Amino acid sequence: MTKDTSPVPAHPTPPIAYQEAVRLPLPLVEGHKEYREREATLRRIDELLVDSGVESSFVSHHVALEKMKVNSCGGVLSDRRLETVSLHARRTLRCMIASLLSNSSYRDFSNHLAESSLLQWFCHYNMLAGIRPPSKSTLQRMSESTSSEVINQLMRQLVGAAQETDEDGRSTLGLAQAIDLSCVWIDTTCAALNIHFPTDWVLLRDGVRSIMRTIATIRSHGLFHRMPDPASIVRSINGLAMAMSSASRRGRGCNKKRQRKQTLRAMKKVANKAIQHAERYSAKVRSQWQETDLTDAQKERLANRLDEIVALMPQAIHQAHERIIGERPVPNAVKILSLYQPHAKVYVRGKSGADTEFGLQLLVAESVDGLILDCTVTADGVANDTKLLVPTMKRLQENFGSCAPTACVTDRGFSSASNSQALDELGIEDHTFPRSMTQSNARLADDSDDFAQLQRRRAQTEARIGVFKANFLGSRIPVKSLKAQLCHVAWSTLAHNVWVLARRDVVEESEDQDDPGELRQAG
Repeated sequence: MTKDTSPVPAHPTPPIAYQEAVRLPLPLVEGHKEYREREATLRRIDELLVDSGVESSFVSHHVALEKMKVNSCGGVLSDRRLETVSLHARRTLRCMIASLLSNSSYRDFSNHLAESSLLQWFCHYNMLAGIRPPSKSTLQRMSESTSSEVINQLMRQLVGAAQETDEDGRSTLGLAQAIDLSCVWIDTTCAALNIHFPTDWVLLRDGVRSIMRTIATIRSHGLFHRMPDPASIVRSINGLAMAMSSASRRGRGCNKKRQRKQTLRAMKKVANKAIQHAERYSAKVRSQWQETDLTDAQKERLANRLDEIVALMPQAIHQAHERIIGERPVPNAVKILSLYQPHAKVYVRGKSGADTEFGLQLLVAESVDGLILDCTVTADGVANDTKLLVPTMKRLQENFGSCAPTACVTDRGFSSASNSQALDELGIEDHTFPRSMTQSNARLADDSDDFAQLQRRRAQTEARIGVFKANFLGSRIPVKSLKAQLCHVAWSTLAHNVWVLARRDVVEESEDQDDPGELRQAG
C-alpha cells in the first residue's frame, strides 16, 4: 500500500456500498472473566471505529490513494480491486490497534492472531473462505503504510465524535456522558529509543561491524574487491573493544588513561580502513550489480547502507577523539548517540533513576477524561518546556475549533510571563504552576480559584503518561527510522484513546426502551 501524507477527507463517503463479508461466530467461553472483559472491550472498540466514522475515513483515504495510482497509469479501479483495498485498509487499522493493545512485538502478535478466534474476528480474518493471518513483515508494512499526519487526524476525528451530542443531549457514540474537552493537562516526557548506552568508542565498533557485515553480504553474491577477510577485521575491532573496556576509567593503575588513548588510536586506524573498503564496495556494487544475482532494490539497499554508515563515521571518530584523547567535552547538539538512529537526542531530566535519557522529546496533552488530545514529538531536538506551551494550545485550537480547551494546567517548567500573556490573548485560562513561591502559595490558598484542585489533578497526568508509555508506546520505541517512529507514536495515541473510550460507561438500551438512562460498564 502506497504511503502518502494527503489528509483524510473531512466527510468521507465510501466510493461504493461496502458489504461486509460473512464472519464466523465467536466460540462461547464460560467461566473466564478476563476473556469476557477482553471480548467486551474489543466489541466496544469495533462499535466505536464504525460509529465514529474513523474506519470509513481510513478506508476512503486508502481507496483515494489507489485511485490516484491507477489513474496515473491510465487505468480504471475495478470493483474487485476496490473491495480488496477496502478490506486491507480495515485489517490494517484493526491490526495496528489490536497489536498495541496486546503490547507485544509483531512476531508475537502474528502468532497470537493465527491462534485466537477473538483477534481474527476483530481484525476481519475469520472469513468463511479461510484464514491467512499477516506475517510480522506484513504487520510492519501496515504500520508504515499511513503517514503520521493521517493517523493523528483520525485520532482527532475520534475525539471529536466522542464529545458530540444529539438534540436530546445524548452522546452520539452511546457514551453515558459526552467527553469534556474544556481543560487540558500538558507535560513532556522522553520517548526512549532502542539504542545501547552511547559510549564513544562503541560507536566505532558498531560502524566497523555494520560495514563488514554489509560487505560480506555483497561478497556472498559474487562481487569481490581486493581486501582482507571481513571476519578478520571484525575480530580485530572486537579485540580492541575488549582492550578498551579493560582500560576503563574505573579500573586501577596509573597507565589506564594512556592505554585508553593508545587503544582508541588503533581503533581509529581500523575504522578508517573500513571506511575505505566501504567506499570502494559501494561504488562497485552500484556499477557492477548486473554481474550478480542482486535485484535493483537489493543493490540500492546495500549501497545505501554503506553510504549511511560512511557518512556518520568521521563524526563518530572525531567525537571519540575529542572526548578520550583530547579530553574535551562535545556539545549535546552535535553529539552522535547512534549510527542507526542519528536523530536521537540527550534528554536531561534530572529525576531519580532517570537523570539522563536518550530518545525523543514527547509532549502529551490530556483531557479530564484521560484522552490524549495531542501527542507530538518535538521537531528540533530537545526544547525548553516554555517554548512548547503556546504552540500546543494554538495547535489544539486549530484542530478542535470551537471545542478546543479553554484552560490549561502544567507544572512550573512551562511557566513564564510571556506564556501567561500569550494565553490571555488566546482566551485561555492560565493554570500553569508559577515559578515564584509567593505567587504559587497565594493561588493555592485562594478558595475562589480552581487552581489548587486542577494542580492536584495533575498527578493523574503523570500516571497517564506512565500507562501510555508502558502499555502502548513501549519502554523503547521498537522501530528505527524517524518516520516509522512518528507513525508508531500516532498509532499508539489512537489505540490508547479508543481503549479509554471503550472502558467508559455507556447507555444500555433496555428491551422495552422504558429506561434509556440505565448504565452498564463497557469493559
